[in-house]
Amino acid sequence: MSDIDPYGAGLVQEHLDTLTGLLNRVGVEACLAARERISPPPVLGVLAVELSRFGTINDSVGSVLADRIIALVSRRLRKVFSHAALIGRTHGDHFCLVFARGENLDEQVSLLQDFVQRPLAVHGEIIVLSVRIGVAQTGDEVTSPSRLLHAAEVALHRAKRSGSKYCRYAAELEEQARETHKLENDLRVSLVTRSAELHQAISNDEFTLLYQPIIDLHSGGVHACEALIRWHHPLRGLIAPDEFIPMAEKIQVMDVLGNWIVRRACRDAVSWPANPDGSLVGVSINISPTQFIEPALLVATVRLALADSGIDPHRVKLELTESSAFTPNMERVLHQLRALGCRLALDDFGSGYSSLTQLSELPLDYVKLDRSFVRHLASTDEQTFQRSERLTRAILALAATLELTPIVEGVETAGQLERVRGLGAHLVQGFHCARPMRPEAVAPFVTRPAKELPHD
Repeated sequence: MSDIDPYGAGLVQEHLDTLTGLLNRVGVEACLAARERISPPPVLGVLAVELSRFGTINDSVGSVLADRIIALVSRRLRKVFSHAALIGRTHGDHFCLVFARGENLDEQVSLLQDFVQRPLAVHGEIIVLSVRIGVAQTGDEVTSPSRLLHAAEVALHRAKRSGSKYCRYAAELEEQARETHKLENDLRVSLVTRSAELHQAISNDEFTLLYQPIIDLHSGGVHACEALIRWHHPLRGLIAPDEFIPMAEKIQVMDVLGNWIVRRACRDAVSWPANPDGSLVGVSINISPTQFIEPALLVATVRLALADSGIDPHRVKLELTESSAFTPNMERVLHQLRALGCRLALDDFGSGYSSLTQLSELPLDYVKLDRSFVRHLASTDEQTFQRSERLTRAILALAATLELTPIVEGVETAGQLERVRGLGAHLVQGFHCARPMRPEAVAPFVTRPAKELPHD
């Protein structure tokens, strides 16, 4: 590539990426800005590309081989997309491709997705990559070529948050991105300004726990209650957990919030009365994968919560997300937590791809069936019902074989409850049995006469 690009951007050596020879971010932006001087402005399309989970590859093979992979990807991009107006490496594992002459961007996305699935051979290692893509094109939504890269990256960020492979830019995405950024900042401020309260596990104005009972169908009593965090934003009101928990993980404050949840839940649970039959009620606490980043802190947090509250460790059930990538180090932490006396549950079982391995190798006591298995048990469509019934029956049998106690989540109707009961499950959770309740409502619910609860 010459020091002066065809579009009059005045490129110099500083505009090139030293590793790949592609344009760097400054060079890409200079080229796009130069296009604005052309009359009439050309129609351009930009693909912002991120190599998914490249950080994991970097950690596993080392920075030298990781650089080799980046260089190989760059050479392949030049070969496969020789028709692109320009190709750049904007930073790290992020690239961009600019197209002119009216290329169909959907076709370019498909070509790119096919491109990354071809294995790379690097010093005896076989690497298969995947990408997320943000798409933007000049037109009604983006009138200036110089804004194309930013617009494509906004779409890329939305694809990452939603778990999609790619996303097209729309103007409302920027407003949503600004709102998300503001909410993340509010969460960080709330945790920092209230850190003393959170570490002491006392009541505060913004964060509270609700508890949803897990019912024992044999006795009609409460086997345990799952702690569910709620954030009451001072201006926005109630923020859904599926919105702010990923934020807490992303901005790396889940250790502070998780510390408070564990200690608050243990302190609440120790005061709960026994069931009418004398059995004690456990408390289930969700553990975020990001809390394993500092395993010593996680174990110390649980140990301190048990000591401070005085709760019997066997009543504490720690729930781990089934989709988490369990490493040997994480498995060692699980053994340490179990050595404290806590019980371990694999949550959302069936929503990932490594379930059988996790069930057989992890030190588990419970497996919670993902609600998707139960959703169609009351279906009037015979094929849908039979498929769901077979899957649920098979998982319950597998749990029994592995000497794990199954808990069926998402029981929302009387029909689902009867189907699950008929399949042999005896621990169930869902709105039909009980909705999440405030801490002071747990004791009256536990001591209700057994006949008022669903039981055999």
